[in-house]
Amino acid sequence: MVKTKGNAKKFGMHPRNILRQPPDYTKLAIKYKDFRKECELELNGKVSVNFRNEKTLRELTKMLLKEYFDLNVDFAPGSLVPTLALRLNYILWLEDLMEPLKLQEIRGIDIGCGSSCIYSLLGAKKNGWHMLALESKPQNIEYARENVKKNHLEELIEVYAQPDKTSIFRSYFEKQQEELQYHFCLCNPPFFDSNLANPFGGNTRNPERRPAPNNARTGSQEELTCVGGEVRFVQRIIDESLENKLRMRIFTTMLGVKANVPRILDYLKERQVANVATTEFHQGHTTRWAVAWSFHSEPLNQETSSDHTLRQKKANRIRKATEMEANTHTKHKSPTSVNGGISTPLIQGIRTIRSSAMWDSK
Repeated sequence: MVKTKGNAKKFGMHPRNILRQPPDYTKLAIKYKDFRKECELELNGKVSVNFRNEKTLRELTKMLLKEYFDLNVDFAPGSLVPTLALRLNYILWLEDLMEPLKLQEIRGIDIGCGSSCIYSLLGAKKNGWHMLALESKPQNIEYARENVKKNHLEELIEVYAQPDKTSIFRSYFEKQQEELQYHFCLCNPPFFDSNLANPFGGNTRNPERRPAPNNARTGSQEELTCVGGEVRFVQRIIDESLENKLRMRIFTTMLGVKANVPRILDYLKERQVANVATTEFHQGHTTRWAVAWSFHSEPLNQETSSDHTLRQKKANRIRKATEMEANTHTKHKSPTSVNGGISTPLIQGIRTIRSSAMWDSK
């Protein structure tokens, strides 16, 4: 589990997230004209980005995907515009979960890929993963398939049209003749409960502890809401995971509300699923949570490679500090040889006294 302390824990991204260092929007605006059109020029000559403008967010995400991953992506009108930093945090956590398995080939399932198909594109382009992208909305399916095609990733990504919106894996697994084994699934479930009179009216954060997010809300109602909200949606994933224990190595999902994490953990416990791990994704003022579970005997790796790297760096800093302190003490000591922290002349003096004492006692 990726853990850091203090402010780093509150605002820090995954240690390997390329966006930990904020992009130079001024240079990028010069390079990408479509993005430049959506930027505002400040008096100091630098550009600023209006994250509360949906069109700006679209051009920003398209530009970042092209700049950092050479991916050309379009979004269906009115569809969800994914924030790249968050999606990268999720992909990097999956890398950490996969690392101990030492697999030559990795297969994953993207539950609800949206029109961008961003998770599958990142997994395939960045890591060479074979991805099955599940989607039920016809317009999103059309755009997702086009995004896969224009990036020449057809051999790694299959976009599957879900015939039944209430199904997670079932319809695909029943149709599939070859029983392929998958190593993980990922999901960004619909956040809001469509049963509520005003699904988008609730406040899920304490404004004193967590400032409001900078980004505008994007996405269609179908992408953002479902019956029972994210809790019910994830419970459906858990229910189907019980039917497909051997088809998937690790099941994962993201959650948008912290209070829903214990509810999902309780649901897993009630179904006697004990091999569970959790993490947090931090990006700016936005925090998301994720849960992983598995029916395999190998325990989920709680210490990810990023944790191991941080622990090694901390150990190296302590070792260097100790060596520097030892060197400082050595410089202040007598130039004569040292034995156990006592100088040679002093040892000789002690030996002389002891010899005299022994002589007197004889």
